[in-house]
Amino acid sequence: MPHINRNKTMLGSGKSKNKSSLAPQALLNLIGSGTIITGNIQCSGDIRVDGTVKGHMEVGQKLVVGETGSVLGDVSAANVSVSGTVKGNIVTEETTVLHGTSKVHGDIHTRQIIIEQGGVFNGYCKMGAEIKSSTPKRRENNAPESES
Repeated sequence: MPHINRNKTMLGSGKSKNKSSLAPQALLNLIGSGTIITGNIQCSGDIRVDGTVKGHMEVGQKLVVGETGSVLGDVSAANVSVSGTVKGNIVTEETTVLHGTSKVHGDIHTRQIIIEQGGVFNGYCKMGAEIKSSTPKRRENNAPESES
């Protein structure tokens, strides 16, 4: 018979002895490769997209779009790192990083931007300390592909 340690508590019971182990900023949400989500996403922590999101994303911390990931909609986050594809506008409070495999088709509003060799960016970029927390108004030529 397996040994059961009755001193440990279940997640969410509020009685955990190690309170720092589940700090909100340490939680990561993952949209795996092959997953398609249609609809808007709001997340207070970090999120990584290796699948496809067809909708707008509001992320409280860091958004990572992996090499196999794609976002078809506007993005708002504290920090953004793109290795895959984003077809929509990006608003970042701090830093936007476009890695060598990235493809971004839309406008970027960020405090600072890093574009690695090989990264593709088609759109306008506005940089500076005055970053609005909401996504910019979309230009018609940057609209996500129609789902019809």
